[in-house]
Amino acid sequence: MAEILSDDIQDIAVTAGEIVLENGGETYRAEDTVVHIATALGAKGASAFITPTVVIFSCMDEKGAHHTVMRRITKRSTNMLKLSQMNELSHRLVHRGKTSNPSQVRTLLRRIIDAKEYSASFLVLMGALSSAFFTFMIDGTIADGAASFVIGALTRVFMISYATVLDGKNSFLLSLLSGALISLLSDVFGFLPLGITPALVLGGSIMQVVPGLAFVNGIRDVISGDLVSGGARLLEALMTATGLSIGSCFGVFLAGRL
Repeated sequence: MAEILSDDIQDIAVTAGEIVLENGGETYRAEDTVVHIATALGAKGASAFITPTVVIFSCMDEKGAHHTVMRRITKRSTNMLKLSQMNELSHRLVHRGKTSNPSQVRTLLRRIIDAKEYSASFLVLMGALSSAFFTFMIDGTIADGAASFVIGALTRVFMISYATVLDGKNSFLLSLLSGALISLLSDVFGFLPLGITPALVLGGSIMQVVPGLAFVNGIRDVISGDLVSGGARLLEALMTATGLSIGSCFGVFLAGRL
């Protein structure tokens, strides 16, 4: 069986780690995926150091020479389907053992990267429904839920447009603007003679942009011993929450001026 080149192993392993990070996976999960895939492909002394913004991988070839590669991560989102597919591929490669066909593995990785996303209309609908039901959970009325449904839909449209224009960069600015939009719209609905409670509408609508997953992943990274990555994720979640708070206060202030 022909040996797989170290460059091929590095490229495949780092791409796998990139997929995990970009789709909301924990740092320790990304490191395990990179090392397991590289080892399954025949890498010796495989080791990975990963933070939310970079993947660094090192291994040795058959002659004992060390090879290291680094790849920058510039965008992060949440896609549980891709994480599940990446986890399944990793297990398949580990159980199969060393393979001499890296192009086949690259094809599988490309399929995961290019996997069909949910349509924009579906995301808008789910954003609207989640906002409405969160409002019901905090004792909102039917009128409050209806207002949250509309605001949730408009917020998701804004978030999709923001991601399209700026490619999802600067999450703090997105949080700031989203908080301001939700707060302003909640107060506007409160002005209408519908018996709506703006605070409940705001509380339910803002839940879809609260950084819950980032916070949980940060805690899990800290527990697993990845203090640098865990601290970075927790700081990112804190900055997002800060942006939401500042934006919400600005929205209330702006609504008071109307």
